[in-house]
Amino acid sequence: MKSIRFTLVLFLLSTLLFPQRTFLATEETFNPNFLISDEELQDWSSMGRPDIQAFLEERGSFLATHRTEDKDGISRLASDIIYRSAIDNKINPKYLLVKLQKEQSLITTQTPSQKQLDGATGYGITDGCGWTCETYFNNRGFGKQVDSAAGIMRWYYENVSTQSWIKRPPLGYQIDGQYITPTSLATAFLYTYTPHIEGNKNFWTLWQSWFDQVYPDGTILKTINGADVYIIQEGKKRKFASMSALVTRYDPKHIILVPASELSRYDLGADISLPNYSIVHAGSTYYLLDYNTKRPFANSEMVGTLGYNPDEILDVTEEALHAYNTGAILTSETANPLGEIIRLKENNALYYLQDNQYFPIYDDAILNINFSHLSVETATIEKLKGFVQGPPVRIKDGTLILVEGDNKVYVIEKGKKRHIASEEVFIGLGYSWNNIVTVNEFTGIAHETGQPVYLRAGVTAVADLPSSTQNTPENENTDITSPDDIQTKDVMVRTPSSSLAFIGAQFETPVDSYIVTDVNTGDVLSGKNVDTVRPMASLAKVMTAYTLLKEGLHLDDDTTYNDGAHGIHDPAFVQYRIKTGERVRNEHIFEAMLISSINAAARMLVSSVATESTFIKNMNVQLASWGLTNTSLVDVYGGGVQNDTTAREYATIFSKTTADETLREYLGKTSYEYDELFDLDGYPHHFDKHSNHLTTETGLPFTILASKTGYIEEAGDNLAMLVERKTDKKQFVIITLGNPNHTNKFEEPKAISIWAMGL
Repeated sequence: MKSIRFTLVLFLLSTLLFPQRTFLATEETFNPNFLISDEELQDWSSMGRPDIQAFLEERGSFLATHRTEDKDGISRLASDIIYRSAIDNKINPKYLLVKLQKEQSLITTQTPSQKQLDGATGYGITDGCGWTCETYFNNRGFGKQVDSAAGIMRWYYENVSTQSWIKRPPLGYQIDGQYITPTSLATAFLYTYTPHIEGNKNFWTLWQSWFDQVYPDGTILKTINGADVYIIQEGKKRKFASMSALVTRYDPKHIILVPASELSRYDLGADISLPNYSIVHAGSTYYLLDYNTKRPFANSEMVGTLGYNPDEILDVTEEALHAYNTGAILTSETANPLGEIIRLKENNALYYLQDNQYFPIYDDAILNINFSHLSVETATIEKLKGFVQGPPVRIKDGTLILVEGDNKVYVIEKGKKRHIASEEVFIGLGYSWNNIVTVNEFTGIAHETGQPVYLRAGVTAVADLPSSTQNTPENENTDITSPDDIQTKDVMVRTPSSSLAFIGAQFETPVDSYIVTDVNTGDVLSGKNVDTVRPMASLAKVMTAYTLLKEGLHLDDDTTYNDGAHGIHDPAFVQYRIKTGERVRNEHIFEAMLISSINAAARMLVSSVATESTFIKNMNVQLASWGLTNTSLVDVYGGGVQNDTTAREYATIFSKTTADETLREYLGKTSYEYDELFDLDGYPHHFDKHSNHLTTETGLPFTILASKTGYIEEAGDNLAMLVERKTDKKQFVIITLGNPNHTNKFEEPKAISIWAMGL
């Protein structure tokens, strides 16, 4: 499956186009025309249930322990009610937390009244009738109030085009004597809910205070014209008092330039004045400084015993060490005060050893990030005897990572990986794509997923900065060699507007071609451009899978990977994390091909039953026997633009192939997980979720029985689904070809499918 890799490839493109440009987040003042973005308001997964509970507990909120009825009368914790309402209505739980504070101060009030709880989000309490409104009485109670506050926002989104009274951009409105022109639907909806400027300013202020984008811990910042460099830690800015204090801890190439107004947002923490790994003497005690920890020596003699030169000891005051945490005492039992890195001879595994513990290191990349001061020693497993296993090593805060098998860029903060929401956010915060480190999936798993990183509304571009202000040391060369001449324009094939053709009930959509068929009768219930020939992309893998089963593929056998025979080295395609000589059970390769849409997996399986050329010929013979004259295949994985089909013919393909129970079972899986039978690189474990994100979405009026995604640039996003309507178990095949919205590629297929349930 060809991947646009939005959060990486466009970074390459942006740097190609603007190699001498730094983009900076700015301090934002209240703008009544823009409160929050639609992306923020609808980011329903921004906080999990534990995150909401932690938010309430950290603020000592009454709601942290409050249990009451939800909208259905079931007793739940307040955090659970908030979480479920956010998920059910696809609205950001942060919005609900702000509403609870804005309307009834329920986040900070220690002993709220029953009236405050009953009107928790102010839903139904209008200027006209206040607390006596019938709408309020029908939605009284914490559970109903929270759900209604989220539900009405979702309702606004779904009905804004049909209900003229719902405020919307770019229309202007007189509010409190001021002319307001909302610049986002979210802003317009907030004014629809609360038609007052002051009330919405209160909302904005709370959102800014609690959730407005701040740089994650571990970010290194410098003002454009200033000399001081700071690191963000625990939400405070700490100045590096010397260059040695900086370079012994962090690589200066990670410095981000910001205006002075950005730094002014942070409280000032203690300076970092001493080089890392210094030996210091304060009072009667000697310490080894290890980042934010001071480790005391058991006595002064121990300093020399452990090999430190007395001439290198720094005399400091106790005050200078006040900001350091006190760590474990260094004694004669401490073999390596800074710890050591070993690589086992038996399995090539890496471990960090310190004191009496060993910590797994899942990726060599972590060595350069966390342990550039240590060399790697080879050892046998006997070395670990007497040590206690600790948790996997977490990547240093502020590091940008890309996890293999995932197309998101994350920044690490406090052991969690926070998704940088978009290219705009990445560039707006001043990050450099050169600083992204690719790590394996094990490392990704070891870091829990935290809240996404967004950008504040205002972004200032500071162009053509002098070399002294570049965010790379010594004006490092920022020229880039891009993979395969990155496209700078949309190349998706489209049907001319003069040639549009519809069948049956019509659904307005930017998707170039779609079809809805009745599985039992084969009737076309609705369609657009159903006979237009389009590239099928990875939808071709369904035909490959069907032919594999037909030609006798044994799923309980295994196949050995050979890079020369099976590899796909085009950087625009998703790569299979596998080495030549590694062996995998066929059923798991089958999953990788259909669920992750791995191209090399298709070639591996085909090689076990026939030559590729013979196999492709056999597939085309099968297509011809079905009377599909507009469908042809040139490879087994769908990478070539010449793999053609139409919506009508692919609906036939999907109906016939999913009639095979085995194939239907695999296309219906939402995820997989397996270990290689024979591993060479020390990373035998594989896992992934279905590339169709709708397979895990709740609340849909249909069940997805089988599905396959497909994408190359010329095709746009394709999706094939066999679904079953929940009300009567009627089954439909729904095919969408040529979806131009790659960023939100499931929204239109979902909308078409929901609409089709009414046919």
